[in-house]
Amino acid sequence: SDATGYRIHVGTTSGGVDILDSEDVSGTTYSFTSNLSNDTRYYVTIIPYNAVGSATGCTEESFRTVDPPTVIPSCTTLSSPLHGATNVAVTTDLSWNAVSDATGYRIHVGTTSGGVDILDSEDVSGTTYSFTSNLSNDTRYYVTIIPYNSAGDVTGCSEESFTTETIVAVPNCTVLTNPLNGDSNIALSTSLIWDAVTGATGYRINAGTSSGATNILNAEDVGNVTMFDLSDLPEGETIYVTITPYNAVGDAISCTEESFTTEPLIESKYGVSPNGDGINDFWEIKGIENSPQNTVNIYNRWGDLVFSISNYNNTTNVFRGDANSLTKLGANSLPNGTYFFDIKISGNHNLKKLKGFLVLKR
Repeated sequence: SDATGYRIHVGTTSGGVDILDSEDVSGTTYSFTSNLSNDTRYYVTIIPYNAVGSATGCTEESFRTVDPPTVIPSCTTLSSPLHGATNVAVTTDLSWNAVSDATGYRIHVGTTSGGVDILDSEDVSGTTYSFTSNLSNDTRYYVTIIPYNSAGDVTGCSEESFTTETIVAVPNCTVLTNPLNGDSNIALSTSLIWDAVTGATGYRINAGTSSGATNILNAEDVGNVTMFDLSDLPEGETIYVTITPYNAVGDAISCTEESFTTEPLIESKYGVSPNGDGINDFWEIKGIENSPQNTVNIYNRWGDLVFSISNYNNTTNVFRGDANSLTKLGANSLPNGTYFFDIKISGNHNLKKLKGFLVLKR
């Protein structure tokens, strides 16, 4: 304060003025007109002044010069974690060996070789970097560290890598893929299939005919599989299923209950009255049209086959009380009486009976 200018003395010896001899400067900066000499100590005295006079007894100060580097530094290597290390803590820092002549380091880190999704040319002046958040568990990280100085960045440095520890946690929930939640008309024998869950070592299944019920399966431990067969399910019912993945840490929490509905009961009328009144003129086997690969056989009370037809469909292919077998022996329009049947079905079906009797009354 109160200075209106400064006189600068600079020399290569104490008290010398061979570089600047009382150079008058109005501000607080002076730029040399040419580069200083390399590896030389310079002595500086700065004397503030104003209209009253110049300051006296100001201390001489000094500094030594050095040429900027002309050689790019060499590469470095990780010191922690070491290249190839496994089970590395997710809280780890990066440390590397210092390189002479390096003024800084550019850090590249990714989860794939050559990747920079974690750090992209992060500029670090020291030899340690602390991540701002924990790394992911059970993940391989790829690291390249590039030392640099004013002469440039080193090239061709090797990529190194390490793998973090595996942290076991309670698994997530899963969902049904067969049957899908909300599906209907599901066969009475079906397979439950669900998505595999990372980290799960097994699955427990609850199933019942009402929400939360376990009258079909009660915490059934099926092991580390993603399919379980169900059979003899009740017809026309909504089945409620909850699948809970688990591992050594514990069970998945609050898994959603899902549901599906089985096929409705298919009933047959065990009587036929082919008298042309439009009521029971043929034997209607409800639902058999959904299973076209079928054969229906009808026998008289002596066990003789009197009627046989494939692809029974409740429309064109039906039993109307007439025989199509033993006709040469007089069996044509069958008399009143009790007859016996068997039905053969290829594939899944939901017929109530495949064998039994029916009554023919004209």
